[in-house]
Amino acid sequence: MLAEISTAQMPIELFQQLLIESCGEFQVKPARDSSILRGRVYQDSLAGIDIAHIATNAQSIQRTAQDISKDSGENYFLITQEEGRALMMHNNTAHMLTPGDMILVDSGKPSEFVFFGKFSRQLSVHLPREDMQQRFGNMIAGGMYLPRTDYTTASLYGVLAKVCSSPTDQRLSGFLREALLSLLGAAIFEHSHSASGRDFESDISGAQLLERGLSYIDSQFKVCDLTIQTVADDLNVSMRKLQRAFNLLDTTPSAHLLSRRLEHACQQLLQRGCAKQPSVLVSSIAYDSGFNDVSYFNRQFRRYFSCPPGKYKTDKDSQA
Repeated sequence: MLAEISTAQMPIELFQQLLIESCGEFQVKPARDSSILRGRVYQDSLAGIDIAHIATNAQSIQRTAQDISKDSGENYFLITQEEGRALMMHNNTAHMLTPGDMILVDSGKPSEFVFFGKFSRQLSVHLPREDMQQRFGNMIAGGMYLPRTDYTTASLYGVLAKVCSSPTDQRLSGFLREALLSLLGAAIFEHSHSASGRDFESDISGAQLLERGLSYIDSQFKVCDLTIQTVADDLNVSMRKLQRAFNLLDTTPSAHLLSRRLEHACQQLLQRGCAKQPSVLVSSIAYDSGFNDVSYFNRQFRRYFSCPPGKYKTDKDSQA
């Protein structure tokens, strides 16, 4: 982990304003229509490099052509995924970022990060467009994906770790900055001259389908007779295509549907315990969460939480 930052609950408008001040015009979409999110945005200058720290549990952050027209789009962003996951769509590519992965983003082109309402934290190195184009010319392009398993990515991560240790010696700072740019140049050269660099690993339409599928399930999971076939039919896609889209998250539509129902049930059980209203039946919570079979609900709850639903609040208290 390159840096640790604290987060807080804040209005989504405040988070968006902080993001605009640090990175330029972006649109922030809240998770499940909430007006509050958990997050933080702050910018730092280390070793002569501007770095933004961005943490959020929003649904997505998007930069449209209209947003680009409002500012100069003067930077490339080298983004490192620090915590959680983010689906990145940019320049006709789509990549699922996990901790340690990096991606180069051109602020002069539309982009979208999708977090699915889960907490995600990123570090963004701001690289002035003029400097980058003077160094790398036409080789540089947004959408270059650097997986954490790549040796160059590991080396870049090591240099960034040194940068984030806040060196005070000016000569060392200069060496670190040059090392960062040299390694990035090697990655850009390799990417621009390799067949794999031109063969995009993910179809943008598949990533968009994943977002649509998640949003659909998140809004309809309480419907007891909801099936994955229904989801596919309503989205006007085949079951196979929907399954492939969910592979980006290493999960299936059925697993996500079950997860959302269990998550809602947990929230209801915790509220029942906090409000000291044991009269609320577990069966009522099961039905309200989208289960039409209480026995099945009990089995799945035990499987995921190693306790029966009725003891969930008690067990949570005993672990505190």
